This record gives sequence, structure tokens and C-alpha cells, in this order.
Amino acid sequence: MKEFSRNTYNKASTNKIVKDAGISKGLLFHYFSNKDKLYKYLESFVIRRIVEDIVNQIDWDQTDIFYRLNEAYLIKLQLFDKYPYLIEFSTKLFKDKTVEEIFYLEPDFPLELYTQIYTYNIDFSLFKEGIDVKRAINIIRWTMEKYSEEYRRNIKDHEKIDLKVIEEDLFKYINLLKKSFYRDHN
Repeated sequence: MKEFSRNTYNKASTNKIVKDAGISKGLLFHYFSNKDKLYKYLESFVIRRIVEDIVNQIDWDQTDIFYRLNEAYLIKLQLFDKYPYLIEFSTKLFKDKTVEEIFYLEPDFPLELYTQIYTYNIDFSLFKEGIDVKRAINIIRWTMEKYSEEYRRNIKDHEKIDLKVIEEDLFKYINLLKKSFYRDHN
């Protein structure tokens, strides 16, 4: 991930990868017969790692959609801390892709499992009376996904990503949505 996050696919060097990993080139190509297969493996790893960590660590008993989304965000931050090059690699990898295109990269992954974050065990009574909850959930989901897509599209190569700034900005949207949709939120 380090090499691919710092370079374009074409400029990424397998010589640098094996040197940093402390392995022989033969061993690298024993497991990944070429650079493309290594890259595809990393694509799959990133998607699965992010989604699996969220699905496995999220508190499914949390019934407030906004707290759940906050929790999912914090799980991602912990993952980015664990794998330092994950954020740069995934940002570069997904820069011009929609959520659907990202999951298309990993066609065997059950997308419906990930989308349950927005629906499973959510307390819909928190929503204001008269709100079409299904449409509200779609607006929340679209906002979160579009925010992520816009951010990825606007980031410059090798730009330092300030997760705190992203978090603060994202929560402005979350608070606006809460005020719009929830009964007792001021």
C-alpha cells in the first residue's frame, strides 16, 4: 500500500516493494504472479478490511442512526491508525469512484450487509412525525456517500489528510440532518 499510495500504478516499483518488505522478488511473484495481481489483492483487502471492521465492531444495539454513523467513522479512524498507508491508498484507489463502483471491485462482497448500518435495529420513532423515514434514510446515506466521494475527488496527490478537519466538517452535515429529521434535536 505504501508504494501504491505514493506513486501511480505505472510508477510503483516492485523492487521498492520487496526492499521495504524485506523479501525477494521471487517470493513476491510466487504469491502474486504480477504487479496487477498484487494491486487487485490490495484493492480487495482495502474494501474487505474497512467493511468487515465496521460490520464486526459496530454496536448493532445502537438504535440512533447518527450515533451509529459516528461509530462507523471512529472504527475507520482506528483502522487508518492501524494501517498507516490505508487512507492514502484507498483515497487514491477510490478517488473517482462511486460507492457502487467501489463495491463492484469486490463483487462477492454482500453489499446488503454494509447497508444495514442505515437500517438494522434503527429506532425510527426518533424521526419527526410525518417524515418519510425511508426517504430520510436515503438522504442521510446519500449525504454521507456523496460527502466521501466529493472529498476523494478534490484531494490532491500527496496531500496530507487531516482527519480531524474531515470529522468536524462531516458533523456539521450530521447535525443539520438531525435538526431536519429528528423530533427532539435542537
